[in-house]
Amino acid sequence: MTAEEKFREAAARVVDLVLTDDCVYLDSLPDAVEIEIVTPLAQLGSALHAGTAEELTTSASLFLDCASFVAPRMPQDLAEAVDDLRAAFRVYASRRASSQVLRGWGEAP
Repeated sequence: MTAEEKFREAAARVVDLVLTDDCVYLDSLPDAVEIEIVTPLAQLGSALHAGTAEELTTSASLFLDCASFVAPRMPQDLAEAVDDLRAAFRVYASRRASSQVLRGWGEAP
């Protein structure tokens, strides 16, 4: 599985866990967690399904930044899914940046 596939899978896991059709999980979250993550998570879901690689990277970064403020108050399953997303994001972003640098080597200054 590629770094991008792992990253997308981890992002989908978080989105699917929280943003379900019945909102039961979302409504069960502590208010501080829900307030902090719902908007960036919705953006991540949109970018995951219909965004560019840049939009996905930006959305994931924003979500992870917001989630870090409320991580201690998250339920265990959400905290684990966010940790998995953070790890997959680091690998994906690092490889994406490396490939952009390599593509730029052949270009004239």
